Amino acid sequence: MALSGGFLFSRQLHGYIESEPLTLQLFIGTADDRLLRPHAFYQVHRITGKTVSTTSHETLFSNTKVLEIPLLPDNNMKAIIDCAGILKLRNSDIELRKGETDIGRKNTRVRLVFRVHIPQPNGRTISLQVASNPIECSQRSAQELPLVEKQNLDSFPVTGGQTMILTGHNFLPDSKVIFVEKAQG
Repeated sequence: MALSGGFLFSRQLHGYIESEPLTLQLFIGTADDRLLRPHAFYQVHRITGKTVSTTSHETLFSNTKVLEIPLLPDNNMKAIIDCAGILKLRNSDIELRKGETDIGRKNTRVRLVFRVHIPQPNGRTISLQVASNPIECSQRSAQELPLVEKQNLDSFPVTGGQTMILTGHNFLPDSKVIFVEKAQG
């Protein structure tokens, strides 16, 4: 998952840490142009099982589920986020809430929001927060999936520097394709 500002978040966090464990909070936020806030129709969902390696705890703050993940000095304050899912709430339940104006059927973009509160020696607390790039949570039919019909390059250097033009359906002109090599380490 690509986080906008993720590097900055970890650099700021690293500068404040001495030897005390912290708690990373994860929740689902809005992805519109307004101020980032908890999403009304989507909640974080704690995933458990054999393949999940991260300890987490689910709490509720003002009708928003928050996943709490320990950040320990032994692990250099790092956590693998393999314990979080995104759960869509029923529209009928949300639309009955007083003051809810968003329409759930059209409000399908979310961001994962990461927050940590860092106690300071003077008794104050510094809170750092970063949100992921928007995530589309709607199920698309087969006719709506992106379809690449042709491309102008078949190969290019690993170092990049060239532009590949894709022609097809169901993707926006400003869409980006990112090539990633997965290797051990």
